[in-house]
Amino acid sequence: MVGAGPNAVRILVAVADAGQFQEAAADLSITQQAVSKRVAALENDLGVRLFTRTARGARPTIDGRAFLPHARALLRAERRAVASVRPGRRAVRVDVIGRRLAPADLLSDFKRAHPDTELDAVTLFVGERTRLVWSADHNLRRVALRDPTPVYPHSLVWRGDNPPPVLTAPRDHLAATRPDHRGDKTWTPGWAR
Repeated sequence: MVGAGPNAVRILVAVADAGQFQEAAADLSITQQAVSKRVAALENDLGVRLFTRTARGARPTIDGRAFLPHARALLRAERRAVASVRPGRRAVRVDVIGRRLAPADLLSDFKRAHPDTELDAVTLFVGERTRLVWSADHNLRRVALRDPTPVYPHSLVWRGDNPPPVLTAPRDHLAATRPDHRGDKTWTPGWAR
């Protein structure tokens, strides 16, 4: 597809959808001659005929019908690639320490309340069977804390030069569902209140 150019696949799909070179040209705001040249170049690169041209328009050949689903998939992949770098369009990545801890529940609640928000949740597993690294520099061990139970502060972190607008909804949701731990046996540091 090198000789056909980057728009050849888009043009091929437009012709298949319209059923006519002229209508595809109008939809793409280019000339019919440009459409014909791009399709011919693509056919030449592939070594197959993609359309049967008739007085009524253009119909995909057997090879054209075989190529079309892949061409459409290429266009969808292109749209996803472009969307992945548009501010406000990227999925929000959320790191959650464990699936059975409060932040995971808050994240699940948020996802149920905002099903259209793209969320990329990464779970780090911490539990009874978590293996800790022992070394001369780090003498690590697990210590159970009870009465009072500590509350760990959670934060949202993003790059200052590219703050995603999509964080507004999770931030508002977390603020609205923040539990009040006053009076129970939960310890919260003063700076986190």
